Amino acid sequence: MKTTNPPADTHQLACLEVWGGSSTADHAASVPGLDITVSSRPIEGSTAGGDLYLISSCSSGWISRMLLADVSGHGDGVAELSAKLRKAMHKSINVVDQSRLARMLNSAFEDISGGTKFATALLMTYYAPTGHLILVNAGHPPPLLCRAGSDQWTPVDKDTDGILTQKTKELRIGVRNLPLGVIGSTHYEQLAIKITKGDRICAYTDGYAEAQRISGELLGVDGLASVLSELSAGVEQDYASQTTKAILDRGYQLAEDDHTMLSFTHNGEGMAKVGMPTLANLIKNGFGVGHTDTVVSV
Repeated sequence: MKTTNPPADTHQLACLEVWGGSSTADHAASVPGLDITVSSRPIEGSTAGGDLYLISSCSSGWISRMLLADVSGHGDGVAELSAKLRKAMHKSINVVDQSRLARMLNSAFEDISGGTKFATALLMTYYAPTGHLILVNAGHPPPLLCRAGSDQWTPVDKDTDGILTQKTKELRIGVRNLPLGVIGSTHYEQLAIKITKGDRICAYTDGYAEAQRISGELLGVDGLASVLSELSAGVEQDYASQTTKAILDRGYQLAEDDHTMLSFTHNGEGMAKVGMPTLANLIKNGFGVGHTDTVVSV
């Protein structure tokens, strides 16, 4: 797998690895084409929060996936959920289509929670051969995009310039894009947008957007985008702390909730070439061996 040379403290994902966790975190990770940072702060007094992030890399390095989930209840039962989600991520590690994975996650969550909890979730897959970022949003705040050479951050949704949408009969009927665990038969729609060198994406849990002034005014998604737009381009490795400071400087108080931010930059790295090691990994994956599961700790 072709890779760049990330900083020494960056975790470079191995082929067939799922990496992540739900505890306090300030981590950097690297997959072909993307440099990723994760900051997670559980609600005060908790060692493990209800926010969960997982990142995976496929056999070839062509498919990299990121999951950010916000579980109701600040972490109760998150350990069991994490195990289920990791298993589902491993099963789909070499698959670009995320809609089936989203349905698997929804079913797994419904089985665990017994209908008493739900989770918003954002699935993002970077497909190196075409440079597309493919998204499935299960009731989660939309990720924000900043194009190379710009300082303007905008939400990524069906109205975003350059967005591609999945149009199938299955997705034109029935319930769509609900949080995990609400209705078992929910279908999930895929969006895709092409990203290139220098483009940045910021995914976050609603603890940021729900920052509030004494007057009751909420920051909201557009307010968060405005905060990021005011930050200098040189803070891409420290979005979370810089964003928190900027929010507080504007007179908002952060919501009493878990706060997790997963951001990444397209580093311009090209697509990995398929060679014998890649073929060997594909064969191992077909027999269910060769996977790595890394639980991240502080």
